[in-house]
Amino acid sequence: MDAFFRHRLATRLARRLRAEGRPLPLPALGEALGLRGPVEPVVRPLLDGRFRLGEEVELWEWHYPFPHPGEAVVVLDLETTGLSPGLNEVIEVGLVRLEQGERQSFQSLVRPSRPPSPFIERLTGIRAWELEEAPSLEEVLEQAYPLLRGATLVIQNASFDLGFLRPALEGMGYSLENPVVDTLRLAKRAMPGLRRYGLDALSQVLELPPREAHRALGDVERTLAVAYEVYYMLTSGIPRPLVDLGR
Repeated sequence: MDAFFRHRLATRLARRLRAEGRPLPLPALGEALGLRGPVEPVVRPLLDGRFRLGEEVELWEWHYPFPHPGEAVVVLDLETTGLSPGLNEVIEVGLVRLEQGERQSFQSLVRPSRPPSPFIERLTGIRAWELEEAPSLEEVLEQAYPLLRGATLVIQNASFDLGFLRPALEGMGYSLENPVVDTLRLAKRAMPGLRRYGLDALSQVLELPPREAHRALGDVERTLAVAYEVYYMLTSGIPRPLVDLGR
């Protein structure tokens, strides 16, 4: 079976268990996939690290939380005017901090020195006029930086965002020494064999709702959903801090 469909079917099984809120026998999971005939040879190979298989099938997420209780996690995303740090600029910052069962969200548009191109306006849905009265990047990072302290940063394609974030913070006299976990790299380990590991491709595999535009906080939520799934795929019943999985 193609890796894309194998991982997608596994996600459908996980979603069925979440909807039921209780363990189910293998035949019931087979029904969720519309199977007829022998179920076990088809369903059992689909059960990745998210599943605990005993007399019935359940989810490890029912037994330990994400993130690990001893770890603060910040999921972060930037929207920019292009792909080149130094040439292009940040136009939006979004993040969510998870710690000890608490959740803090932050989002802000950022005023660039030049308006975004029509292509970036279409891609993000952010209009040039919206940015005219937005705070500067320095003002936004002054607000956001305290939320980063002591946290593991979780970023999709981390090198891109860090290429903008690190120089900006260093220019303000701040260091960014947080451990970083790239969901793209984790997804490659958790779901080998996929052709693409971009956020849209992973969203398709995990059957997340399609995004209408590239917006920072929306992409943070999408990255968080990916991180949640791959965390349980990779821990497989042995809870660990997310940072350990990124090493």
